[in-house]
Amino acid sequence: MSKRYAREKFPLKGKLFIIGLLVIFFLGFTTDFIFRTEFTVQSNNNFPSSKVNILVTGHDEDHYGISRADTIIIASIDIEEKEAGLLFVPRDTRVQIPDRGINRINASYAFGGPRLVSRTLEDFLDIEIDYHVDLDFDAFIKIIDALGGVELEVEEHLDYQDEAGDLTIDIPPGKQTLDGEEALKYVRYRDQTQGDIGRVARQQKFIESLVDQVLSPQIITRIPAVTQEVIRAVNTDIPIQDITAFLNVARDLDLARLETAMLPGSPEYINNASYWIADEREKELLVDQLIRSKEYFTNTEVEMTIYNGNGVPGQAGKMAERLERYGFQVERLANADHYNYQTTKIHYFHEETEEVAKNIQQYIGGQIVASSSSEEEYNNRLEIIVGQDMLNNETGEVGEVD
Repeated sequence: MSKRYAREKFPLKGKLFIIGLLVIFFLGFTTDFIFRTEFTVQSNNNFPSSKVNILVTGHDEDHYGISRADTIIIASIDIEEKEAGLLFVPRDTRVQIPDRGINRINASYAFGGPRLVSRTLEDFLDIEIDYHVDLDFDAFIKIIDALGGVELEVEEHLDYQDEAGDLTIDIPPGKQTLDGEEALKYVRYRDQTQGDIGRVARQQKFIESLVDQVLSPQIITRIPAVTQEVIRAVNTDIPIQDITAFLNVARDLDLARLETAMLPGSPEYINNASYWIADEREKELLVDQLIRSKEYFTNTEVEMTIYNGNGVPGQAGKMAERLERYGFQVERLANADHYNYQTTKIHYFHEETEEVAKNIQQYIGGQIVASSSSEEEYNNRLEIIVGQDMLNNETGEVGEVD
């Protein structure tokens, strides 16, 4: 999917992603940790990946003080290639929220903040999300103000009044420096003639001006002020030891190769409520393109059969769901020859899949078993027998049953 196509289909709310990079950029320069190139999630991942996926949420509070995510983006950064892809998820997307039932995706923020949004999207898109960065409109304003505003050419008079929403936009044309509040209005403005396409062009222009300013030598004197605002304004679970790893990536990230797209689908009314309904086939293709790593596709070459060896219904299926998220192809679910397996068995049949079996063992526990077969089709095959140990471990560590 080309950038042009993606931008025309959805307003590029990339300001939040850029601010997220600013978080890393400024904290990295003010941190004295040993230089790192590997992220914690990589060193802890039993299925090594070149991708780091970050949920970026932007929110504002309504008149009743309830926060719902206005902007939901998954930023997927390829650490080796120094490229990034952004997947925009419409806030009305109809999803199954864990323990809450079917609702719009932005409701997951109100129920449980960015962590619940992450869990919901991991299930919905069948991916792993490593970190989150959460911002509100006030944070955007304060960070832009700390930067000294953003200079750009306003192409036309931006005039809009929404008394119900308490929003007034009145920005004259011409070259000027927008402060934080004006910048927010600039990227939110949507005219009646060009609609979202016009807003996309303005947001892209704003991002380019913002990046130019951040990379300018003059910004050095503003680092302390920006750092303070970032620390106060941004909610994130990125561990402090990963800051220099992010800095390394942010320095080399090729923004000219930034790929953006919206979750494909169509609007529908269901029970008198409006939703964005994802197109399942196009969703899968797009997630493959923007988010999943090459390691994911390597795992798709491994074929699996999973047996229930503890007698509790659904155990093989639950194991399949966990492993399919990493790309493994589960071709068959079945019952084992008996239900008295105490330890989960991971059978491999060829030396090529021995390392894969070891990685799976690190993820789920159990015991590796070297098996043999004269049939060539077993070269890329693994067989897993789910034992009682998958039931006994409820701590969330190795052996957890999701």
